[in-house]
Amino acid sequence: MQIICHHQELQETEVHIYHNKPLDYETKELLHYLQSFSQTTLGYDESQTYCIYLKDIYYIESVDDKTFLYTKDQFYYSKNKLYEWENQLKKTSFVRISKNTIVNIHYLKSVKSLLGGRMEITLVNQEHLIINRHYLSAFKKKFGL
Repeated sequence: MQIICHHQELQETEVHIYHNKPLDYETKELLHYLQSFSQTTLGYDESQTYCIYLKDIYYIESVDDKTFLYTKDQFYYSKNKLYEWENQLKKTSFVRISKNTIVNIHYLKSVKSLLGGRMEITLVNQEHLIINRHYLSAFKKKFGL
């Protein structure tokens, strides 16, 4: 069975799913996951509005009732609340790690245990975040620990 083919003439990656009966649960989940890579959201700074791909967001944090989207080297204000982000990103690579933070596990570099049942993660941009023990089981499940 051939799953991946390289075609130099393609301008972007294409994914085709062929089926002869209604989609099963696993296929629907796969489609939802793939579609999440092309989804965008709006981010704001002092004077401009930006279109940001969800896949480019490293983590989302709520500070003093304001929500921020952090990318590789920038951050943006979001009008959505953290609980809204959590609901929207349930079936993606994002997972809540504390009362005020949701992280994209695609950008994890390392994980280490801390005292008190917590963990510290390091992202590929060297940012360090703490996983609260209340959210640890969901993180381990999503990350595959």
